[in-house]
Amino acid sequence: MLILDIGCGKKKQEPRAIGVDRERGSAADARAELARFPWPLRDNSADCIYLSHFLEHQPDILRAMREVHRIAKDGAEVIIITPHYTSLDSYTDPTHLYHLGFHSFDYFAQAEFENFTYRSGGFRILERRLTFGGNLLLDNLARGCAAVSMDFYEKHLAWMLPARNIYCRLRAVKEKS
Repeated sequence: MLILDIGCGKKKQEPRAIGVDRERGSAADARAELARFPWPLRDNSADCIYLSHFLEHQPDILRAMREVHRIAKDGAEVIIITPHYTSLDSYTDPTHLYHLGFHSFDYFAQAEFENFTYRSGGFRILERRLTFGGNLLLDNLARGCAAVSMDFYEKHLAWMLPARNIYCRLRAVKEKS
């Protein structure tokens, strides 16, 4: 079972994962410039791919997700963690190029890819949730509001009751020939 941690930084999400990062001093087993495509990874090779605090740094998220799809086996899990757009973490790091919301990953799970074409399939969302910072009262209030209506929460309450991260677990779906 091949587990990849793309943009692993100083700590891999799973000890048995193969870390890939560009930075010296990272926990990477292999160094690669991940803003250049294609990535030096084999097609259809990974059973599980972690992208923890990686996508928000990518100059081309769409191309990065195409690469993730290319290297994932059919049925592979892709686990993404990224700051929610209302998190201070999203804005305090000047290397963050994108600020994502709960529905940002819907784009990669659409049945018809009108704006973004995968030649061999797409992704299915298995699980998606927001995490919160640690204030028992306010975080539980925000979590409850988001559970009732994520759209209402993001449109009207998120800036008053900010989330911390988005956790999204996807499954790679590839067309059978």
